[in-house]
Amino acid sequence: MVAIVMRTYERPVLLARAIASVQNQTFSDWELIIVNNGGNPAGVESVVSVARNTSGTSAITVLHLPERVGMEEASNQGLRASTSQYFAIHDDDDSWRPTFLATAVQTFSSHSNAAAVLTGVTRVHETFKGGKVWPEKHENFPLADSRLTYGRLIGGNTFPPIAALFRRSVLDAVGYFDSSLPVLGDWEFNLRAVRDGGFVFVSERLANYHTRTPESDRAAGNSITVGEDLHLRVKKELQERWESEMEPNGKSKGSFSREVEAEVAAAEAKLQAEIVAAARAQSQGRTIRRIARAVRHPKRTVRAVVRRVRPTAKW
Repeated sequence: MVAIVMRTYERPVLLARAIASVQNQTFSDWELIIVNNGGNPAGVESVVSVARNTSGTSAITVLHLPERVGMEEASNQGLRASTSQYFAIHDDDDSWRPTFLATAVQTFSSHSNAAAVLTGVTRVHETFKGGKVWPEKHENFPLADSRLTYGRLIGGNTFPPIAALFRRSVLDAVGYFDSSLPVLGDWEFNLRAVRDGGFVFVSERLANYHTRTPESDRAAGNSITVGEDLHLRVKKELQERWESEMEPNGKSKGSFSREVEAEVAAAEAKLQAEIVAAARAQSQGRTIRRIARAVRHPKRTVRAVVRRVRPTAKW
């Protein structure tokens, strides 16, 4: 039922942990496709051999690419090498809690039109040095239903790939990942996918998004932190691409739907309402503080009132 694509390049320690998080799933109807993106085949085969012997599973396929390609092309090759009802992109440095797949697949059964199911995420800050990795701290990643709409996603990607399980029919409806993008291909794909059927959110934190600290070996870094300048450049290019699909009057054309326009307008209205409510609360707070001061210092309050009525009064 589930195809899991895991891209990897010369990170055997992290790869072993990622494979283990798949093998530990309580849901067993899965196939793992590991895409060795131009790295040393022997290192990957060594890790996979240990994994197979440990779990006794044969549901692991390894694709050794002779040359390194972009992340999105690596994902596409893994997807095309598999068939399934659902699929996930599981980065080789992230992990799942044991019930991630079971929960996501079960959620799909009650949301027949959903393009994807996402769960809550824990961000794990860890240090990787000399082939060893250890956690430093963890925090709740800010993810909720309100962050999984087209209107929110257009401003920036709101979740890491490890959080999502997609319905495979989405690929037929919107196409595969954009291989021309060096980074942020998941964001661009998410924007197409969310319009195909919407995303369903499960608040339970079943996905772990691992990021390395600045002290870590550079080879173990996340693409989003190591290549920050590249991300900013590609983000600008993507937003310019989407803006080019807008009419001069701000109305959408091409891939922008009326539903999206309404959603963005609703989000703007909600934000304006929140600003008004905050201002009102601030004003009420000032009034309450004035009353409290008047109760504590009645003589001072009387003098203040008199000064306003008779500015020249002498005391």
